[in-house]
Amino acid sequence: MLKVVYSPVFLEHKPPFPHPERPERLEIAVKALKKSGLEFKFTEPKPAQKQDLYRAHDPTYVDKIERYVETGMAMLDSDTYLSPGTLRSALTAAGAALDAAEALKGDCTLLALSRPPGHHAGKRGAAMGALTQGFCIFNNVAVAAARLFELGLKRVAVIDFDAHHGNGTQEIFYSDPKLLHVDIHEDPVSLYPGTGFPTELGDGEGEGTKVNMVLPPGGGDDVYALALEEVVVPLVEEFKPEALLFSAGFDAYKADGLTHLQATEWTFARIGSIARRLTEGKTAVFLEGGYSLGLENGLPAFASALCGLEMEYPLTKSPEPVFNMAKNYVYELKALLKKYWKL
Repeated sequence: MLKVVYSPVFLEHKPPFPHPERPERLEIAVKALKKSGLEFKFTEPKPAQKQDLYRAHDPTYVDKIERYVETGMAMLDSDTYLSPGTLRSALTAAGAALDAAEALKGDCTLLALSRPPGHHAGKRGAAMGALTQGFCIFNNVAVAAARLFELGLKRVAVIDFDAHHGNGTQEIFYSDPKLLHVDIHEDPVSLYPGTGFPTELGDGEGEGTKVNMVLPPGGGDDVYALALEEVVVPLVEEFKPEALLFSAGFDAYKADGLTHLQATEWTFARIGSIARRLTEGKTAVFLEGGYSLGLENGLPAFASALCGLEMEYPLTKSPEPVFNMAKNYVYELKALLKKYWKL
C-alpha cells in the first residue's frame, strides 16, 4: 500500500488567469491514481512553520512571500503567480515534506501530491540566473532533504526527472557532499530555465555530487533507458544513499504541453521500478511538473511500478539522429564524472 500525502489546502493556490500550474492538476492526479486500482493510504499534512523553511531558504525570501501575499500581489514574476491561498498552500506543501522526512526514519515509500511545486525555488527565489521561479514558491524536496540531515542521515540522493532542470535544488546543495543530486532534463539550450549543463558539477566539497543528465529534444523512451542505465543507476548504487527522494515531474510525457520530450508510460514505469530496486523503503516522491496527459498516464504507471506492479508498456524509439545525440551526451557526461565516480 502506497502512502499518499494530500490536502485540499493544496487547491487554494489559484491562478488569476488561465495557467498551466492550476488546482485541477491535483484533481487529474488523484483521479488517475484511483482509476489505476492501486491501494492507497491518504494522510493530510500539517502546515510547516516559517522557521522550518529556513533550512532551505533565506529568511528574507520567506518574509517576502508572506508580505506579497498579504498585500494582494498577483504575480511574483512573469510566470509565477500568487493568490490569497498561496502562503497556506505552500506552507502545507512544506509540511508534507517534513512529514515525509519523519516517515523516512523508518522504512517507508511515500508520495506527496502537493503544490505549489518547488524545484526551481532557490535560497532567495529565482536561482542560478533564471529570470523566474517557474511556478515554484518553496523548495519542498530541499526542505525534506535538509530535515533528513538534521535527523542524522549522512547520505541523501535526489533524483529529479522533471523535464525542466531543478535549478533551485542544485543551488541550495551545490557545495554539500552529503547530497547527490541527479537531474534528468531536456537540453537547457532548448528549455527553461536554461541551467543544468553537464559541467555544473558542484563546488568545494560538493564537487562531483551534482549531476546533470541532459536529453535532446524529441527524445523518447529509448533515450531515457540509456540515461538511466548508463548514468543514473550506477551513480546512485555507488553513492549508497540512506534515503532516496524524487522530484517527480511528468511533463516529459509526449504531448503533456510544456516540453519537447516524447516519453510514454514505459519511461515512468521504468523509473518507478528502478526506485524500488535502488532502495527498499526510505523513498519519498514530491510532485513537480506534469499538466495534463503526464499526470493522467505517466503518474499511475510510475506509482504502479513503485508499488511492485510490473506492467508491460511498449517502448518508443527516438529518431536516429536524436538517439545518436543522446549517446554523445551520455559519453560526454561519463567522461566528466570519471574523476569522481567509477563509471
